[in-house]
Amino acid sequence: MKNIVDRMKNLSNFLVIEANLNGEMNLKIETDLVSVTTHFRDLGNPPWGDDASQDGGPSQIRDPESMVEARVDIRRLQQFLMGQQVNPSKAMCNIVHQSVLHLILLHEDMSLQYFIPAVA
Repeated sequence: MKNIVDRMKNLSNFLVIEANLNGEMNLKIETDLVSVTTHFRDLGNPPWGDDASQDGGPSQIRDPESMVEARVDIRRLQQFLMGQQVNPSKAMCNIVHQSVLHLILLHEDMSLQYFIPAVA
């Protein structure tokens, strides 16, 4: 992913990352001249606790096909990807639609979390 983001940086200052519950994720760059998208398929989607306990109320059922997205500063995403040099055992990504990108690297007894705010 780092190599892809490094190449996309030459085209735009911003990147759209989108994902759904079916394990699909896309990285997109859109400019007046070009539109580039990289697709990732068959990604894991770990459960995050009891759905009924989240947000203090009944769970909201989301369509597994619907994408959520966040448009972020590509330089901030590159800073996070530099953390992969610690060779993590697992990497996770949470997206709050058009709000924030929450990235986590897990390595044995350590975790590195990074929050990237979405831009308009």
